[in-house]
Amino acid sequence: MTSAPYTPPVARETFAGSGVAPKLTFGGVLKSERIKLSSLRSIRVTLLVTLLASAGLSLLSAWAMKSSFSYENIDPATLPADALQNYLLTVSTFASPFLALIFGVLGVFVMSSEYSSGMILSSLSAVPRRTPMFFGKAIVLAAIAAITALLLVVIGVGIAIAFLPDAASEVFSATVLTGAIGAIVYLVCVALLGFGLAAILRSTAGGISLIAGLIFVLPIGLQVLSMTGWEWVPTVSRYLPMSLGSTLGMGDIAASVDPTYWVAMLAIAIWAAVPAALGLLVLKTRDAK
Repeated sequence: MTSAPYTPPVARETFAGSGVAPKLTFGGVLKSERIKLSSLRSIRVTLLVTLLASAGLSLLSAWAMKSSFSYENIDPATLPADALQNYLLTVSTFASPFLALIFGVLGVFVMSSEYSSGMILSSLSAVPRRTPMFFGKAIVLAAIAAITALLLVVIGVGIAIAFLPDAASEVFSATVLTGAIGAIVYLVCVALLGFGLAAILRSTAGGISLIAGLIFVLPIGLQVLSMTGWEWVPTVSRYLPMSLGSTLGMGDIAASVDPTYWVAMLAIAIWAAVPAALGLLVLKTRDAK
């Protein structure tokens, strides 16, 4: 009696058994970066502080403007459309130039936390090509910053309408919409600015110091220099991040301002793009340590 020939069991196709590495996709990189950022306590605390600070500043500005109407015996129902638009933008975007520092710190944390914790070595081992990892971080950061900024603006508009219901008729006007979009773009670009600076410096303290200097210290220094009468000082001041944020928060108004709304949009994008490009160059040409 002959026995059936022996047939070996089929090996399961696993990573350890097959010797075939799983395919790395950019979608997987994005997912891993989202998981890493959402697990950082510093990121969650920063976002919570941002929301609370924005709501508080919006409440104060709405209360102050509503009180001024009562003090000046102005009936809100008689306010012209441009006054209502200005009220909505003031309450909803008033905090954006001041909260820009928090968004800049958020961008610094996203990159510098990898170096301070040593996780950068693991990240580069998982994604040997450094460019996808860099862009994955930048895209996730931009998405988080945009969602947070949108929430800030929506909360501000809600607070403004709660104090002055007559302003609800101007929520979807071109001026209010462009002002809201401008504030969101400004905050996202500041976050990317901090991200790029952290990629260059690879230091949390250095990145925060530099972003704070660009947003708050440098405008004060130029304001002091303006007393010299030098003509270039006011021009440079108008193109600093904080001034650009104020311009964008006013919306695309017809009044002739320098820079205009769209020029300010381009300028703040350049502020974000240049450090990010330099940060990518540093990441690709220097060792991780």
